[in-house]
Amino acid sequence: MTARLAGIGVPDAPAAWEAIGCTVVDGAIPFANGALLLGCDGIFVAETNDPVPSSRELRTGSHAIVPAVAHSSGAFELDHVVLLTNSLERTSQAVHDTFGLERRRLREAGAVRQAFHRFADPPGGGGRGCIVEVVESDRVAETTMMGVVINVADLFELADRLGPGVMSLPKPAVQPGRHISTVRRDVGLGTAVALMTP
Repeated sequence: MTARLAGIGVPDAPAAWEAIGCTVVDGAIPFANGALLLGCDGIFVAETNDPVPSSRELRTGSHAIVPAVAHSSGAFELDHVVLLTNSLERTSQAVHDTFGLERRRLREAGAVRQAFHRFADPPGGGGRGCIVEVVESDRVAETTMMGVVINVADLFELADRLGPGVMSLPKPAVQPGRHISTVRRDVGLGTAVALMTP
């Protein structure tokens, strides 16, 4: 059975997220398809009677679902989380075994190898399921989270409002027809964060 995403842990204090227009509720930044859980590490699935399968490959846990709230940034859902690994096959298999997520796509472009898994859409038509992107890299010795990408309603308006000192100018994303912007490290976030058009 496919697990339902409850949240992704990020090592940050609330102030940095509030500075980019995200609403923090009891240590969480809730979206339609999962939350960012501040001061945590790992991928957390919805609490059920069944324990989360243990994994030596992935940091996991269970957490209550936090209802979505409005954000002044227009952020509304998690697009994807990026995991770096020194073995695409091992980590992709662990994502499948731990969360029940089938590998939907394998992308090989020169030296770049990526695998894509996706959590189920939240119930009640509440948006799209978050993607788990696994990227192979010889720069890491163990699987680590590289960053998260969040969808916002109006990326260009947000970039104008926050300014280039907070986020980069939107540019075309890899996904056709979409644009992406990165949050500057000076904001104080402990993980890489990008914002994207739906």
